[in-house]
Amino acid sequence: MLIRLSEVEKQEYCITLGDHLRKLRAIAGLTQDDLENLCGISKERISRIENGAYIMRWSQFVNLIMIFTMNANTKEYLVAVKILTPRLLQAMQMKDARVPPDIVVPISESLTKEFNDDFKNVNSLTLKAKEIE
Repeated sequence: MLIRLSEVEKQEYCITLGDHLRKLRAIAGLTQDDLENLCGISKERISRIENGAYIMRWSQFVNLIMIFTMNANTKEYLVAVKILTPRLLQAMQMKDARVPPDIVVPISESLTKEFNDDFKNVNSLTLKAKEIE
């Protein structure tokens, strides 16, 4: 049976992430403006979450988790303070309760090569654009 988080569990995760949001931003080197631009949550709302005046919605939690799990330092922090738990990962990865979650999600070699080729193309275009300026 797939792991499904209860509404109470979701709210607990939202509260816990809110308690750590300021520290996560600091680790990532992000201002509230930066975070607003990355996740679409207003600077004012981010401030209210950080000050405990607002409990984020689940959709906001998911947005923030996606951002902070893409950075090695903030991902490590999320695991260390038990926000990124095996149960949360199982639910987000649509895993059965008996199947451990993936910490690193591997992709096929062909997709890895395609991704790296895309990265090289974007980088070369960026360098060319800078040369033109």
